[in-house]
Amino acid sequence: MAGTVLSMTAFGSALTTAAAVGVACAVLSVFVVLRRWAFIGEGIAHAGFGGAGTAWMLSLVLPSSVWISSQGGIYAIAVAFCMCMAVGIGYVTRREELRTDTAIGIFLVGSLAWGFIAYGVYTHVHMGQSPPGWNDYVLGYMGRISGVHAAGAAVLCAVVILLTVVLWKEIVFYCFDPVLAGLSGVRVGFVHYLLLVMVALTIVTGMQLMGSLLVTALLVLPGATALLLSPRIGVVLALSAAIGLVAGVGGTAVSAQWRFIPLGPGIVMLLVGQFGAAYLWRRFAGEMSAGAVNG
Repeated sequence: MAGTVLSMTAFGSALTTAAAVGVACAVLSVFVVLRRWAFIGEGIAHAGFGGAGTAWMLSLVLPSSVWISSQGGIYAIAVAFCMCMAVGIGYVTRREELRTDTAIGIFLVGSLAWGFIAYGVYTHVHMGQSPPGWNDYVLGYMGRISGVHAAGAAVLCAVVILLTVVLWKEIVFYCFDPVLAGLSGVRVGFVHYLLLVMVALTIVTGMQLMGSLLVTALLVLPGATALLLSPRIGVVLALSAAIGLVAGVGGTAVSAQWRFIPLGPGIVMLLVGQFGAAYLWRRFAGEMSAGAVNG
């Protein structure tokens, strides 16, 4: 009975986290796609793996510290690493000292390399034993998502939606034309860093759910899918949130029913399926409209 209760509790936490992260990421996804920031999300997500690597290395330097090698310690260090990465990417891209894709590429490969080096060092010192949380930070794992994490995800989702509503005009203006937005009095620097921080927070929140390799799918596919279905930004935002919610809840249910299907890939495949359906619908609707005009 205890195992069943624990399993149901873990499923409830994972479902809550998936729904909250799905909606939060989907809302930001519209702005990520409009600003062509998909690569930025990728860089921040892979920083999570670098952050886990930092925790593994610290556990070797400070073997007496139980907290560093615990799930909470590794996650806290990964969060701090991701936030530093987000600020670094924001600083470089804002000053335009390097091309955006070049700067993000450097951060991305640097984080991955550091994570793999830390993995190699840890396994060498511990005679082939993998570091704690290795698989979780690659593909995610619903069984280790706590109720506290789920509550935090719900709060984050509410904050993202609230800030989007309050700063709707400024964010949209900045996404379409940051130069003109700045000339019109929009605090583009504030909006720039605010969006990056929200992206980073949603990524690190969803990282335990989907893993660092796949979490950025929630920051790209919902917005890209919604933009295929409507040209109106308000409708696009609502559709994107619905797409993210369906994928998060559906992927969690599929993974819980068939445990051999990893949670992260399950969510991603639902997102890809929705994108494919929207793309085919748009092509079909376009051909029908063209036929009606020609007729």
